[in-house]
Amino acid sequence: MGFYSDSNYKVRKDLDKVHENQFKNLGEPGSWGSGAQRIAIASQVREACYEKGIQERPGHSSNHDDTILPDVAKSLINKLSTSPKDFLQDSYTEAIDGGLTNEEYVEIVGIVSRVTDMDIFARGIGVELRPLPEPKDGLPARDRPLEAKQELAWVPTIPSHPEGGKLAEDLFGTGHKAYIMRALSLVPNENRMHMELENIQYLPVKNILIADYQHHDGLSRAQSEVVAGRISAFNECFF
Repeated sequence: MGFYSDSNYKVRKDLDKVHENQFKNLGEPGSWGSGAQRIAIASQVREACYEKGIQERPGHSSNHDDTILPDVAKSLINKLSTSPKDFLQDSYTEAIDGGLTNEEYVEIVGIVSRVTDMDIFARGIGVELRPLPEPKDGLPARDRPLEAKQELAWVPTIPSHPEGGKLAEDLFGTGHKAYIMRALSLVPNENRMHMELENIQYLPVKNILIADYQHHDGLSRAQSEVVAGRISAFNECFF
């Protein structure tokens, strides 16, 4: 049984598997949050969307202990989940001044973006939101990369290779990489999870400059870019 076996639309096996693994990852201890905290973040994303009418509440429950998240984290999650186009530097400053570290902030941003991504995919193919996993025991790794430095982004990031060293090469490959690829690099595992989704849903980053590369059956590269550009315009994405 596939992760989306209840879908009336055929879902590629590689995409199905990646989404299944990504959901399992949410319940595991992360770099800065425990498994319980990460599931609480994912659940808060959904609660915010239910209340705004963005998503329909599924038949299964996804209860979580919201007391383990500070109010500043809930506020951050709600803003990112329901109105990301209005999230400006003042919103980031408010989160940091409210007590979140840059590392915690980045991990929350990563989880919110992944849950939103996969929940919208589920809505698009007409299936209920996938149940969140039970959180696993264990402590967060708290592994801040030594290579991270304050560049021009709000948060510290890992510079492109060669300045960012072997970790940069592992995360992004060689050569200069834009901030859109390095935005979550202060928490390398979240950056890896983000890139895994991008590689499977959009196209492998290593092939991004190959103009006639076709990643999706039935859609040319040009058609894929039209879809991506149109959705970005609807979402008022400044990139």
